[in-house]
Amino acid sequence: MKQNPEAKPVNILREIEGNKIAPVYLLCGKETFLIEGTLKQMLDKLLPADTRDFNLTSLDGNVASVREILSNAETYPMMSKWRIIVVDDFPAFKTQKLSTSPLTVIRDAMQVETEDVQKCVTDIAKLLGVPTQQIANQHADFSSAVEEISETLGGGLTDDVKAFFTRIPKLAAQLDIHSANSSSNDDADMLLEWLQGDLPKTSVLIFTVKDEVSKTNRFAKAIQEVGRYVSFDPLEKGTSLNRDPLYKKVMEKFATYNKKITPRAFEQLRSRTGSDMHTIAEAIDKIINFVGDKQQVDELDVRNLVTQSAFDRIFDLTDAIGKRSTRQALKSLREVLASGQGPIPLTAAIVSHLRLTLQAKLIIGKKGIKPISSQMRYPDFTTKIFQPLAEEIKDLLPNSASYNILKRNPYIAFKIFQTLHAFTAEELMTALEKTLEVEIQLKTTPFDKEVLLEQLIYDICNSSKHRWD
Repeated sequence: MKQNPEAKPVNILREIEGNKIAPVYLLCGKETFLIEGTLKQMLDKLLPADTRDFNLTSLDGNVASVREILSNAETYPMMSKWRIIVVDDFPAFKTQKLSTSPLTVIRDAMQVETEDVQKCVTDIAKLLGVPTQQIANQHADFSSAVEEISETLGGGLTDDVKAFFTRIPKLAAQLDIHSANSSSNDDADMLLEWLQGDLPKTSVLIFTVKDEVSKTNRFAKAIQEVGRYVSFDPLEKGTSLNRDPLYKKVMEKFATYNKKITPRAFEQLRSRTGSDMHTIAEAIDKIINFVGDKQQVDELDVRNLVTQSAFDRIFDLTDAIGKRSTRQALKSLREVLASGQGPIPLTAAIVSHLRLTLQAKLIIGKKGIKPISSQMRYPDFTTKIFQPLAEEIKDLLPNSASYNILKRNPYIAFKIFQTLHAFTAEELMTALEKTLEVEIQLKTTPFDKEVLLEQLIYDICNSSKHRWD
């Protein structure tokens, strides 16, 4: 029976309580705390404690083969109605991490298209994660992979890149295809064939991926046909406190201890944790242990017990970069590093900020919107610009909040829109490439990491259109 891919986590648990159990689940997303919590509740509902050891198999997806996974799924349960197989971080769901940005790989392949067809096609096959034969045959997996790359790049491919991808199958068809391509994909094909076949009636296969998984991923699409795909994205701030999903969850958590939290204390908690559910859960446990019999948690309790998060410091850093304030950006960088934050998450935050800024720049260009002035108030921005844009062009932007500025917290969008005059689109693209280059250097060279980051920030804030040409 075909399932609804848009099912929410709470519906999964209610379905299980109602004995509506899918044969396969994919739990994925950035909110690892929600993934872990939902998985625990699923196991509690499906497996009695006294038979769990006999009927629960947990596998590392990076180590276990597809044959091992399916062998466990085909095994009958012992003294229980269900056998559960949990596979963590199965690599087929992940977008391949490259040492070079996808856009750079594509551009490099386009440059050697006529000179070295073999290298051109091989590099694109590696980028897309599909065999050369499938590219030559214009297989559906090739089309899905191109869609996934488009989403990864944050808003579609340029016309010249689209034209290049229409030429790639003809180039691939010119090459001698060896059996190595197909042999490396035997396991993947086996899993797809299993998902499309007659699935066991007494086993539940649960994949957990602590990262985003595109709905266009071929394995995710196959699971959506027969099971449940659930993406646990960061909870977006509601239009009011009573409509804020995070506020509701925090209130529910405190209620289990017969306590309440004031609205101002909640806002302080959100600010100091960066809305990260795992950090919030740890903070709540800490608060509960310290307030004792006190029934209401106030702002002072949160301020005294919850330290400022790295999120706030990183936001200060990216905000300063957006304003091209070199002095403030370097000051924020040193504060973030002094707090113990690693350099790689920093570059990831800078990349995300630059990508969203570029997206906002393209949006206002396409819609003919004038850059907002520093005088515009946040409520006016939300009602006059953010909400209308979010509704008007919702089908033109990626579904993932990580790549869609109109699905982020409106205040983050407000700060970005205020600084759009500071960079040209060309400067933003160049800054993105430079940041990715520095990220590679941080991983592969012995250079002083703080010096590399300081130089990166100085270059971005002081770049001109032709600085890195």
